[in-house]
Amino acid sequence: LATGMLAPLDRPIQRSLQSEDLQDNRGLRRVGRAFALAGGPGPFVAGGALYLAGRGTSSPRLAALGVHLTEGVVVAAALTGLIKGVSGRALPNAASAEPGDFSFGRGFHEANGSFVSFPSGHTAASFAAAAVVTDEVSQWDSSAARIVGPVAYSAATLVALSRLYQNLHWASDLPIGAAIGVLSGKSVVSWQRRHPENWLDRHLVGLTVAPDGHRLLVAGAIPVGR
Repeated sequence: LATGMLAPLDRPIQRSLQSEDLQDNRGLRRVGRAFALAGGPGPFVAGGALYLAGRGTSSPRLAALGVHLTEGVVVAAALTGLIKGVSGRALPNAASAEPGDFSFGRGFHEANGSFVSFPSGHTAASFAAAAVVTDEVSQWDSSAARIVGPVAYSAATLVALSRLYQNLHWASDLPIGAAIGVLSGKSVVSWQRRHPENWLDRHLVGLTVAPDGHRLLVAGAIPVGR
C-alpha cells in the first residue's frame, strides 16, 4: 500500500533530494555515506561482532543474538535479491531511468548493475537487524526493549533515507524493503523460539571456548534423546 502511494511521488522526491543545496552539503554527504555503510556490510559486521562478544564474555544470549541477527539479514537479502531480479527496475541514477522502468527478469546478472532498484536491499537488511534486536531484547528485558526498539528502527529508517539521498533508490523501493526486513527478522526470532535446539544454535551458540595453556579449548554439547 505504501509503495503504491509513494509511486507517483518518486520523481518529485528524487528531484528534491538531488537539489544542489542538499547535494553540496558536506555534512549530509558524510552522514549519507555512513548510514549507507551501516545498511550494507553493517548488519553482517554487527552480527559477527555480537557473536564474538558473546563467545568472549561467555554470554550465550549475546552470541545467539549475533547468530539470529545474521540469519535475519541473510533471509532478507535472499528475498530482496529474488525480487530485484524478477522486477528489473532501473536505478534512478541509470541512464534515462524512469520510475516506471521495470522489466521482468532484467535484474538477474553476475554483478550489481543498474536494474536492481526494487526493493531496497539496504533497507531490508537494516530493518531485519532492527526487528531481531528488538524482539530478542524484549525477551531479556521488556523495559530495555522500549528504548532499543525506537533507536533500532530509527537507525534503519535513516539507512533507507540515505539511499534516496545518494540517488540509489526510488522512494517506492523503500516500504517493501522495510516490510521484507521486518518480516524476515521477526520470522527468524519466532522460529528460534519454537526450535531452541536447532542446528545453528547447537553448533554455534552451544560451543564453549576456553583458554588451555597456550591453546584454546573448544567444546560443544551434543543433545541426545531421552
